[in-house]
Amino acid sequence: MAGCEGCAMIVPEISIVVANWNGEKFLREGLASLWESAVAAGRPFELIVVDDASSDGSVSLIQRKFPQARLLVNSENQRFARASNRGAREAQGRILVMVNNDVIAPPDFVSRVTAPFYEPPDPRHPLFAVGAKTVDWENGAPNHLCMTPAWRRGGIGKEWSDPEGRCEPAYVQGGAAAYDRAMFLQLGGFDPLYSPGYWEDYDLSYRAAKAGWRTLYEPAAVARHLGKGSLIRLLGASRLEQLDERNRLWFVWLNLDDPLLWCRHLLAIPWVYARDLATGKGTNGLMGFLRAAGGIARVWRARRHRHRTDPVTRRTDREILRKMMNDE
Repeated sequence: MAGCEGCAMIVPEISIVVANWNGEKFLREGLASLWESAVAAGRPFELIVVDDASSDGSVSLIQRKFPQARLLVNSENQRFARASNRGAREAQGRILVMVNNDVIAPPDFVSRVTAPFYEPPDPRHPLFAVGAKTVDWENGAPNHLCMTPAWRRGGIGKEWSDPEGRCEPAYVQGGAAAYDRAMFLQLGGFDPLYSPGYWEDYDLSYRAAKAGWRTLYEPAAVARHLGKGSLIRLLGASRLEQLDERNRLWFVWLNLDDPLLWCRHLLAIPWVYARDLATGKGTNGLMGFLRAAGGIARVWRARRHRHRTDPVTRRTDREILRKMMNDE
């Protein structure tokens, strides 16, 4: 359904996709804010909620309170990547706005995060995605800002900054971002390999950067985000840290092509985890590495598949990394 009265037959320009799992306590305020923000943007839109086999009252709430939304219900839990990809495939708009179920959007959010897609295009570097700024739901502290690749812990990691104006990072956080839908689908969407979550959004945007596609960070597009709500309830803090390290390593193994950086990465592995133990950081990093190593065959199959199907590489790892840094 297009987002305006009396224009249900108009094809939407913007498709807002929310992947939900047991988010009943967030949805009432979150979906209402997204709808109001999309209406304020003044363009035809649709709101799609993909419920990922919730066991709470999410489906009933959406049906009762948001009948204008397109509700897609998974019969089994598919996790964030597959649920989001289903919404993207079934969407009609040329612009996807992906938003977590624990995000509250101000009235200008949709217009600001989609505005760059309505500006004159650069045919040499087409726009792939626009990331938003998210702040803590309760206290307004920065949650996700401008995330940029950097050499961390012997591999490709991330660092953040808080610029006042737009910048062009290689990372876009998928919990509050807009994408060119055709390009999103061309890359296959978020990779379910990272399930249940973390790094699939950085992975997708890094692949786009290698293809020569642009990503923007738009700090004027601000939303409130609880952050990690579903995964903390599912895993707990310790296992969540292990998951983050496993997926960081898989990201490196899937995407790193530079031979010299590969050597640096392999040589750094024992020192990274020895240092964790020596400095009292605990074993979660090491456990994450062991979990990553256990999935190396799956990662290598996925890497070979990408080399066959991804767009031609136009930017190297060294060009994408904002600066090279020695291991901390």
